[in-house]
Amino acid sequence: MSIKILGGLAKGQTLLVPKGDLIRPTSVMLRRKIFDARQDMSGYSFFDICAGSGAVGLEALSRGADEVTLVETNSKVFSLTKTNVKTIQNSSADLGNIQLQKGDAIKWLSKFQSTYMAMSEIEKESVIIFIDPPYEQHEIYKSALNILNEINFCGEIWIESDEQKGIKKSYLQELFPDKKIYSQGTSFILIVR
Repeated sequence: MSIKILGGLAKGQTLLVPKGDLIRPTSVMLRRKIFDARQDMSGYSFFDICAGSGAVGLEALSRGADEVTLVETNSKVFSLTKTNVKTIQNSSADLGNIQLQKGDAIKWLSKFQSTYMAMSEIEKESVIIFIDPPYEQHEIYKSALNILNEINFCGEIWIESDEQKGIKKSYLQELFPDKKIYSQGTSFILIVR
């Protein structure tokens, strides 16, 4: 199975997706909605802490993000993500920096705290953290949001979930009254600043 980059410098590049249920890629329609609303990612540092195939982070890179970090814990998926990163890097010399890190999302985010605290206010505001664990793993959502709250995170948080299996919109709306929601079927991405 494969999916494609929808826009930007790497538009049309094919990304590999593993067979089976190792990951659940963000749907093309949902990815299109969010990135059609956010065409230019220039000036942003994008951190996808449950990267899977890397499609969302690589879409941000294709659309001009200065820096993208993909964090993936599963060894088989990590290998495939590494292939996707190479494919995108080979598509254009004008892409921003990309890092791929193997590891647990929450452990990575805990370590990221010190990096974030050392940033200037302008740098902090240009950070986007994308949280998209397997929908059933509610604890990852809650732990990530707790860490971001502790460091007074002032960038953007993108949270993908699903009304049937994931953390509910109503729960997130209580936490974040000022938000934007993009929906496709029962899945959604909530963006909060």
